[in-house]
Order: sequence, then C-alpha cells, then structure tokens
Amino acid sequence: MKAALVTDLTRPPMYADLDAPVATDGYVEVQMLAAGVHQIVRSIAGGAHYSSGDELPFVVGVDGVAVLDGHRVYTGGCPDPYGTIAERTVVPAGFAVPIPDALSSETAAAVVNPAMSSWMPLVKSGVPQGGTVAVLGATGTAGTLAVRIALHLGAGRVVAVGRNAAVLARLAEDPRVQTVSLLDDDPRGRLAAAFAEGIDVILDYLWGPVAEMTLEALRAHSLTGRHSSVDYVQIGALAGRSITLDAAILRARPISIWGSGGGSIDPRLLFAELPALLDLAAAGGLPIDVRTAALADVEQAWNSPEPGRLVVTIGTRG
Repeated sequence: MKAALVTDLTRPPMYADLDAPVATDGYVEVQMLAAGVHQIVRSIAGGAHYSSGDELPFVVGVDGVAVLDGHRVYTGGCPDPYGTIAERTVVPAGFAVPIPDALSSETAAAVVNPAMSSWMPLVKSGVPQGGTVAVLGATGTAGTLAVRIALHLGAGRVVAVGRNAAVLARLAEDPRVQTVSLLDDDPRGRLAAAFAEGIDVILDYLWGPVAEMTLEALRAHSLTGRHSSVDYVQIGALAGRSITLDAAILRARPISIWGSGGGSIDPRLLFAELPALLDLAAAGGLPIDVRTAALADVEQAWNSPEPGRLVVTIGTRG
C-alpha cells in the first residue's frame, strides 16, 4: 500500500510503499479517506512531540475519516509504526464514530482534532452557564474554534487573546467576545481589567511568557463568589515550553493548573462528546479553512505556505 512515511525527522514525510498492516486482537483494519495534518502531526513527524518515538520509519497521522463496514467513521489511535495518512491502517476496535451525512470527509478530518482541544477541557471543567472563558492564542485555527465552542457550551463571555488584528476584529463582531491584542502597549493591564469582571476557565495554546503575564494578571484581583476559582488549562506551547511561576500567585487565589492532551483525556469522555461535536460541525457551527492534497503529493504539500488546515485525501468511499 501507499503511505506518508517518515524516514528522516528533518524532512517532510515521503510518499512510499509499505506492507499493508495486519489487524491483531483488539484492532480492525480500515480504509482511509482523509486525514488532517494538525500541529501534533507535524510535531510527531519532526520528533518534537512528547509522544514521539525514536524508531524510524513510521507512518504519520493521528486521526481521520475512514470506511468501516461500508460507513464513514472518524477514527484514530493507530499502533506504532502505523498512522492515518495511508491507504489502509489499523485502529482500536470500537474507535469508530459515525460521520453525519452533511459533513464532508475533508472537513471532518480537519476540524475534530483542533476542536476537541477546547471542547474536552471545557466539558471537564464544567464552565458555568453564563461564565467567562479566556482563550490565549485565539487567532490560530484551534483558538478561533475554541472561542466558538466556549460560547456554544454556555459561556456568556469570552476573552480572546492573540496577535492577528484581522482575526481579533472578526471575533469581536460577536458582542460576547472581548479581545486583547498581545501587540498592545499593556496587554497584562488589559487582561487584568478583563479578569476583574470574572474568569472561570483559561485555555492556553501559547504558554511561555504569555502564560506568565496571564498568571500575573490573575493576581491583580482578589475575587469572591463563583469567580474565585479558576481552571487554567495548558493545551499548547507555541510561545515557549516552560515558564517561571511566582509561588505567591498560587496562594493569592484558588487556581487549578492542569493539562489537556492525548495522554490526559479520558477515552470514555472523548467518545461521549464526539457525536455532539460532529453534529455541530455538520450544522456549520465550526467553520474551518481547509486545503487538500492527494496522498501522492504529501511531500510537496507539507511545507506549502498556502493558508488553511492541510488535509490529505487518500481514497473514495467504497
């Protein structure tokens, strides 16, 4: 079969031949239709993700849309060295969530991974109806989806933090969204002012200096009532992989800092929430820019500067 194969961590995956996988106990073989090239996929392909192994070669791709028993399903969880950007792969039996007819395979492959990055921690934290969610990194693909998802799940206000002025302006068209530009003269002061009105959950796609600034802004106010406790969820590290944390911040108010990722999400909760996310996407509630490339063109498309989430198209339903 053909697959996107990583043979060198410093180069894009190559279109190559590979023996078709054989499903062992607990796994089933599926025919892939489309798979997204998400940030995690790029990190794994470059050996930079915490889940990256050190054995080469391997097939890239963590999730996608496949055909199982004649039906389109969202799936993932391939055992090493297999991945989803291949004509065929093996996945855990039971990891097959039906795709609504109104949702294209390409959009489903593009949207689930970035959307689940905010959906899951928001469900886990139980953001109160009418509460406030802050999104650090709100102008990226996952961040803009996070703003929409927070409002969909009941937040009454979202503080969207980012750099891209055009995206911030579009987000601010919704009166429930308050924006803070990291390019402002005093973003920490603006964050502190936003938090003065209450904050329940912070979704952080950036970490690094932005996290330090945000935690300092939290200390600027001593709040009581339902806003006194804050869930700070670490999701991405686009601005840096480490921070310096003043211990006094953790004593100044109740703050729970925890991470959300592949190693910390309860699979039972994941499977319980995926149908609702897919239904929202099918209804047009999770718009995402998608660019596609055939599996044969994966090496050339990998580092293309074209905008949109890259989705590799692999086969046709059959």
